[in-house]
Amino acid sequence: MPKRGARNHPAADVLAGVDANWPFPRFRLTDEQWSEVAKLSEIPEGEHDARHHIETTIGIFRQFQASDLDRVTPAKIREELEALAVLAQDLDSRLSKLVQERDAYNAMTGTASLYSPLDRLTDFAGPHQSEHLPSSVQSMTGLDGQRRLLQVLDVVLRLPKWLLVAAHRVEADKRGPKAGSVYWLVGNLDGIREQFTGKKITRSYKDDASKEYITYVCRIADPNIGGGTIERAMKDRIKRRRVD
Repeated sequence: MPKRGARNHPAADVLAGVDANWPFPRFRLTDEQWSEVAKLSEIPEGEHDARHHIETTIGIFRQFQASDLDRVTPAKIREELEALAVLAQDLDSRLSKLVQERDAYNAMTGTASLYSPLDRLTDFAGPHQSEHLPSSVQSMTGLDGQRRLLQVLDVVLRLPKWLLVAAHRVEADKRGPKAGSVYWLVGNLDGIREQFTGKKITRSYKDDASKEYITYVCRIADPNIGGGTIERAMKDRIKRRRVD
């Protein structure tokens, strides 16, 4: 599987504006953005700690998103496994035919290419007695090499099916932004607001300010987050708070 280069990679766009020279990554808001966040959240504009917490939350979220973009997709993993299964099947077929050729068999088992009386020792000893021959004799007759070859042939025989089963186990990727990261983002934003104002997302959410504040910051973090995802994340936040 070719390694993808970092140049022009979408992850670089996601991390644009993120300052990594902190214990935690930080996405600096413009003064205009912070002013709007403060107004919607009702956090006093002079609360620098709140601004720092929100900027850090966005920075960490963007790192999550960049990691998701940088990973190999399940569809690609499945495709690679299926392609490897085809190659493994071909390897099994060709290797099985090749070992039937004496020269190839001798090369893979380490058996002497010239006939020697020692070649007949295993025939005389029998299938069980041959295992108890001195190690020096076993080595000379190629018994170790034969066992290794049988082990390899067994692995190669099972490899295609193993790869196909693995491909089948790969779970399909969900569309849209990673919901887990968005839920984390919404939960943190709600927690910061509660810390500095005492207000939080309510079940009725008749306080449109909660939704407007959460949506505004989420769209700064990732403009592609849909309204439905944000709403589900807010409901999940309320549900988790009741459980806790």
